[in-house]
Amino acid sequence: MNTLPLIVQLTVLTALITFAWLVIRAFKKNNAWGTAVLLFSPISAIIFGIKYWKADKLPFLACITSLATAIALCLNLFSSWGGWELVYASQQVREGIATHTLTEKDTQSLITISQTFDEQSGLDMQSSRLLAQAKKELALQAERLAAEAAAETEAAGKKHLDFGNITRKVKPAQPRYRLAYVTIDVADASNYVGSTVKVTRKNVLEKEYRLLGVSGNRLELAQNVGSGSYSFRYRNRDIERLRVLTKQDY
Repeated sequence: MNTLPLIVQLTVLTALITFAWLVIRAFKKNNAWGTAVLLFSPISAIIFGIKYWKADKLPFLACITSLATAIALCLNLFSSWGGWELVYASQQVREGIATHTLTEKDTQSLITISQTFDEQSGLDMQSSRLLAQAKKELALQAERLAAEAAAETEAAGKKHLDFGNITRKVKPAQPRYRLAYVTIDVADASNYVGSTVKVTRKNVLEKEYRLLGVSGNRLELAQNVGSGSYSFRYRNRDIERLRVLTKQDY
């Protein structure tokens, strides 16, 4: 069991109690000192502690020590959750969006790192506005590439067009379909192994994975990360909704 979050909570609580102690001592001097320490700490707290060192050094030292310890432990906890990796991945995605050079690899890296951070911290970073912007930018890039490819194809066709050999041909109707997500029962997941699915869990927004298999009462899922993949399992009872990507005629 990881006791670091509990230690951080206790340390923060101690810092708040010692700060309140110092504020009370400042108000006993006069209202001006009390207001200054309450609203403009830590600068005003340091000045107050130095000025009244002999009388109030105990609450001052307790406040400063507990505050420094709380900050250090919070940074350590943030690091253990993968927070700095999340900050770096977020910065890479922001730069890619700003310069229109965002790659699928950077986006997948942010998704994976934020998922790890979510599981460690209990937060839900994958619902952030940054990921929505990243997905929108990738869609726009795909549209631009498709438009450029279509323009090149059209230009090449016009260049090699021989008007003397044009014949009208009636082509048979081609089947048309679209990709759409269809809700299925979790119990039927074994029929869709290898498919792309979207999973909604309790208190977690819907996310996209690839279904690798079904083992007992668990689904084995994966997300692509660069040239590899990140696999994990979810219990069936934790899944509120399961949708699979299928072809539908229209």
